[in-house]
Formats: sequence, C-alpha cells, structure tokens
Amino acid sequence: MKDCFYQYRKGLYEALTASITYDGNAVPVMEYAGSDQATPYIQILGMNSQLVMDHDDFSQTLTVDIQVVTSHIGEPDDFGSKQTDDIMNDIMQLLITRGVSIADRAKHITMDDFIDAGCFFDNLEYNNYYDGQKLIIIKILTIKTMIDEK
Repeated sequence: MKDCFYQYRKGLYEALTASITYDGNAVPVMEYAGSDQATPYIQILGMNSQLVMDHDDFSQTLTVDIQVVTSHIGEPDDFGSKQTDDIMNDIMQLLITRGVSIADRAKHITMDDFIDAGCFFDNLEYNNYYDGQKLIIIKILTIKTMIDEK
C-alpha cells in the first residue's frame, strides 16, 4: 500500500488552478497562506485517510478540507459573502462526482499510481470575523474521495 497524499494534493491543485476564477481572474490555490496573502484564495488544508478493507485491492477513503478565504475593507455590515459563495460553488461543481451523471464522473483528479473512484460531499462550514479594518469570510469544504491503488 502506498501513500496517496502527494499525488492527490498535486492533482487537486492542478484541477483547481486550471478551473477556478472570479471576475475573470484565476483564484490562487496554495497549501500555506501568509497573513499578508491577498484575497480571494483557496487553501488545501488537512488530509487524512482510512483503509477500506478489501482482500484484493488497496483502497482508502481520503478526507480533505478545502478553504476559500475572501475579505472586504470597510465596516462589517457593508459586505456579504457572495464572492466566497460563488467561488465555493465552482469548487463543489468541479470536484463532487457522487450523485451526478456518469459523464460528470469523468472529472476525477488525475494521479499516476492511484485512481480517483469518486468524490462526495461531507461538510461545509462558514465563518467570518472583523479584524478592525476588514471583514474576513472563510468557507471550508470537507470532501471524501475513494482512492484505489493501481
């Protein structure tokens, strides 16, 4: 059995970087964002996997958190979360393949040593805070992906 984290994270990064835009601009995708990182941006956060017991195949369920961060300078009541919502909608439509048509399931993450056997929605979380100058809005999507080793 092999560790799929690097290959899945790389495939996820490539898929999101090539597809997610806002107002005609690519939304940057990263693992780490410094405190001075301009918004909006997408972060690939924690990952964990669990073995799926099968005597013939090496399979695992991989859980990944994907965060969208936006911010708006001004008073908190002046802004909403539409920018964050729109970016997250695009991410969900791109990645979640369980419960959609067979043709849509072809949108899997590409890996060399593993097969993405389908991604499904697990959780969506919304948070916001005001830092004294700007409203910061954060959404975190948790997805689960079935990974089969080739």
